[in-house]
Amino acid sequence: MATLPGLPAADIDFDFWDDIVGNINGAFFLVGEAQKGRWGIFMDIAYVDIEIEDDQLAPYFSSLTSGTESWIVSAAGQYRAVEKPRAFLDILAGARYWSVDSTLALGAGALPARKISNKEDWFDPIIGLKGRSFFGDSRFFVGGGLVIGGFSVGSDFMWDANVNLGYRWTRTFSTTLGYRYLEVDYEKDDFLYDVAQHGPILGLSWRF
Repeated sequence: MATLPGLPAADIDFDFWDDIVGNINGAFFLVGEAQKGRWGIFMDIAYVDIEIEDDQLAPYFSSLTSGTESWIVSAAGQYRAVEKPRAFLDILAGARYWSVDSTLALGAGALPARKISNKEDWFDPIIGLKGRSFFGDSRFFVGGGLVIGGFSVGSDFMWDANVNLGYRWTRTFSTTLGYRYLEVDYEKDDFLYDVAQHGPILGLSWRF
């Protein structure tokens, strides 16, 4: 993440297991889709509010507090390229909207204290795949997806992947446990947002 002109970018890293409770102020994720025949629509909404403290800019500044509030909204059309009784594979194409509101507070050190706020939003074209397959005749299944985009239209490049192990309790209700990795590289003027977010995910699925 960029700091001030003339100073190095701040490389901020925090671990899910050690730091997530203290650094995340809020998060919200919602995925939905509608299908008719082989054609459908897909939407993915993610909101994350993270605040991180560090002292890596010493002796220029005594402390660094970085806050980032981001909305990521994806909408895509989908086509069911492969459909079997207990498995499917969809092809996706659409757009992803990013809204990133960042604040950087620098405590006084060799240089006086500073506070910088910036908000950027942009659109990325996206393409991808997603699918699911049951294990034999059981209620257990594996699912996942991969989306890539940006292509220097908005961000230089972004990719988003997830894999999940699930269990279908009824025809309408399932639970999943998996892992998601999201990385984006966006730069405009003095704003740099080169971020990777990843961690375990727990999901509830309702089908009607």
